[in-house]
Amino acid sequence: MISEFINLIQKDLNLFIKNKKGIVNDLVLFTNLNNVLLDSSTVDNKIIISLVNIDEEKLLQNPDNYAASRTEISYKNPAVWINIICLFTYYSKDHETYEDIDLLENVIQYFQSRPRLDKTTVINPDNFPNNIENLRAEFVSLNFEQTNYLWELFGGNYHPSVLYKFRALPIDNLDESSGGPPITDTKVNSKQK
Repeated sequence: MISEFINLIQKDLNLFIKNKKGIVNDLVLFTNLNNVLLDSSTVDNKIIISLVNIDEEKLLQNPDNYAASRTEISYKNPAVWINIICLFTYYSKDHETYEDIDLLENVIQYFQSRPRLDKTTVINPDNFPNNIENLRAEFVSLNFEQTNYLWELFGGNYHPSVLYKFRALPIDNLDESSGGPPITDTKVNSKQK
């Protein structure tokens, strides 16, 4: 599910930037930013998507471990709703000119025009995963201390970047369920003294 979501973002963002710039080459990659910083021979003037964190969306927790219909009750732990935090980094070997820095602006424009991602808002609906209804894209602003800490995790070399939190992706194990027919009638036999 997470990889399907990342693939959607990468493909749709690439289409958006290609349409904006009138180019054919992909400029958005999903990879571990640490690897790019260690060996940048294959990447230059591109947007790198890095998975920074995954956390649980507490507001969507469901305490019920069953689903009931007229004919059956099934017991199953509820889905876990997660948020995915991604860093979109403009990577350039040339730290002086940043000639394609507007790629970062294109990332912001994409999510500004699509704060809710679903089959109707993405550029190519065929890329949208079937088991996801929609996701909300939320721009995350970090202060200088938080930005410094984040970039220390990636080796300390800062590159222009923006951070987005995507809410809420359901993670569900559809294989596990058990149940039976619902209780429709109760009868109590008791004797009074």
